[in-house]
Amino acid sequence: MTIEEECDRRAVAELLRLTPVAADRFLAPALGGAGRRPLYGGQVAAQALRAASLTVPDGRVAHSMHGYFLQPGDASRPVALRVERDRDGGSYSARRVTATQGDAALFSMACSFARAKNGAGFQATTMPAVPMPARLTPYRLDVARAFDVEARVPSDDQPWYRWPARLWLRIREPLDDDPNVQACGVVFLSDLCTGLSRAPRVEQAGLLPSLDHAVWLHRGGRADDWLLVDLAPLATGGGRGVYTGRIYDQSGTLVASVAQESLFDTERGRAKALRRQ
Repeated sequence: MTIEEECDRRAVAELLRLTPVAADRFLAPALGGAGRRPLYGGQVAAQALRAASLTVPDGRVAHSMHGYFLQPGDASRPVALRVERDRDGGSYSARRVTATQGDAALFSMACSFARAKNGAGFQATTMPAVPMPARLTPYRLDVARAFDVEARVPSDDQPWYRWPARLWLRIREPLDDDPNVQACGVVFLSDLCTGLSRAPRVEQAGLLPSLDHAVWLHRGGRADDWLLVDLAPLATGGGRGVYTGRIYDQSGTLVASVAQESLFDTERGRAKALRRQ
């Protein structure tokens, strides 16, 4: 099976089709194939947001989510999603979601949805001056987490280690036009790379397991069209690192903002590297 066929088999659109099992309870599908596989954090975050969206009044669209990754999951097993209805106000709905496998809680999230309304538009940042994705060559992402995601990486004068911190992304298989499905697609893409790849000593920290993840969805953006993800480190210390990011559409509109804290333990990373030698 080619890489492209493998990715097609793991379409993001399919992963967002949840099965209702009881009131405010849903089951997210497992990946095909045999053997345990790491569960990608952006996948469970997107599925949790999708579960929450299925419980809100019509016309309310996700505008923010804040999640904590509690322990690793197994992508070869289904994920149970439990939604708690915190509040439905006149314009906003608040939800909490817990993702579990068996007795283990994998991910917890608070999220909010709002009824669409007109308001003043403003963004303080502009999209970096980079070539449009059609002018760039394909970039191979980690297949285990990329699914049917395409990537293009423009040249970058800021060095990065292992993971590009500025890249065009899109989901190949069209997603439903439902704004909440598109929002889930944006959340799925938001965790594919890390801004800590630009941080000093990142090569000594090794893999960077996520601790928490937040996304603010400013305007409707289509995850099945090209989006530029631009990430940058903010601070490291105490064995942790924080990065922030911005997501733009091709017109330069700021679609979403991202913040994440990850483990950043250079001493542990160095010890692991020495053990492998």
